[in-house]
Amino acid sequence: MAPPPPPTSLSFSSSSSTPSFQAQWLFFSNSRWVPLDNQSHSKLERTLQLGGVFVDIQDSHFPDVHRIRVFPGADYLSYLGIRYRISRVLLPAL
Repeated sequence: MAPPPPPTSLSFSSSSSTPSFQAQWLFFSNSRWVPLDNQSHSKLERTLQLGGVFVDIQDSHFPDVHRIRVFPGADYLSYLGIRYRISRVLLPAL
């Protein structure tokens, strides 16, 4: 039986002096990086951990559709037939 997947927050050490990290997902639009909604982050992390190819999410930045398809392993999302580059950034957890 396989061990359970790690949590969304990544810890690189159990000691309190070493910081843990949290993943944040951004997409590139209009010459700037924009963070996806918080509920999207956990879905994207889970998809990567399970080895999935894509996941459908709802995000306030794309109001014209009910869902957008995101390919976290290939670093892009598809919205109305247009590909947007995405990036995963590790931030220190406070």
